[in-house]
Amino acid sequence: MYQFESSPEADFLKKHFSSFYKNNFVDSVPSVELREFGFGVFKRKIANRNLSFSSLKEMNDFLRNDSPLFFSYSNSCYKFPSNTPMVTKEWIKADLIYEFDADELGISIEEIDGVQWFLHEHLDEAKKQVFRLIDFLENDFGFLREDISVNFSGKAGYHVHLKSDSIQNLNKKSRIELVDYLTGYGLDYVNLGFYLDTLYCPKPTPKGLWSKRILKGIKEFFDSSEENISSVLKLSSKKTKNILSKKEVIIDSLDKGLLFPFKEKKSVLWKNILDYVVSKEMSPIDRQTSIDLHKIVRVPNTLHGETGLIAKSIPLDDLKDFDPFKDTIVFGSESIKVKISKTPKFILKGEHFGPFENQVEELPLFVAIYLIGKGCAVLEQK
Repeated sequence: MYQFESSPEADFLKKHFSSFYKNNFVDSVPSVELREFGFGVFKRKIANRNLSFSSLKEMNDFLRNDSPLFFSYSNSCYKFPSNTPMVTKEWIKADLIYEFDADELGISIEEIDGVQWFLHEHLDEAKKQVFRLIDFLENDFGFLREDISVNFSGKAGYHVHLKSDSIQNLNKKSRIELVDYLTGYGLDYVNLGFYLDTLYCPKPTPKGLWSKRILKGIKEFFDSSEENISSVLKLSSKKTKNILSKKEVIIDSLDKGLLFPFKEKKSVLWKNILDYVVSKEMSPIDRQTSIDLHKIVRVPNTLHGETGLIAKSIPLDDLKDFDPFKDTIVFGSESIKVKISKTPKFILKGEHFGPFENQVEELPLFVAIYLIGKGCAVLEQK
């Protein structure tokens, strides 16, 4: 078993994490006896894996007694989850788990001394992608809401778990095909009814669901800024203005199953538009992690060692109003004196803190844990 780092900060976090787990029973792992688990310690997310538990009680005993700062489980179920090497575990089935982390969505995020500082706007973008994926799952594939669960990652985004019996036996090839559909990879525009040479397109109620998304996206594209349209079409401002003067005709043509005949490079311009629309309509899930049958991911309703925030399960009806910097705080407000290196201004539990730089402060416990976990504060010795 990996030994926890012995330091005042590691011991401090372990003490408070233990207190949380003694008062909260984690029951978010289905078929717990078939899962592989891993845990992490201070400054190390995965210190050990290939653990298994015979029951939720045994798993919770581990959380209370060992108090890991990070706790993860496999999307797969195995006959022998603690065996090594991997092939000897004997795979049975696997959930689908899609991850949306703000730092992987092309968003600019402030970083100080190697520490990322996420804002509401960053996690709102991750949440937006969750809703887009759920739209695909419900409307394109017919999954029921009870088959879909969402939890905050505890730090940078959200995890979407799909546990339907209909997908648990999918092999890697089938999972790749599903990812291809969700990401719009290799879409054939002709098969979808878009003929760029003859300028025909599907009528407003096509059978193909990607066709519907593209038609909707084209209309939204022509409602975007002139600068954006010019960039996508790769045309001068003058030529773009000329095209926009015909916007109503372009949209009316779509409703008749026709692509407007631009005067020049008509097939190229429409190809640019369709490629852009697909990039906006697709779900930006990570291909590799989405098809990995042997990954481990944060256990919902456990604590994240870099923030002290709970990886909270969120009912889909509550997701829109969910505040990851308020609704995930589980520690109290008793004062803790810490020495802080450097932070920007940030918000937790609706309160503003910082900016700080090389100073000692008395802060609420939940803030102290947040900063210590991030590695930008240490306990002030008495």
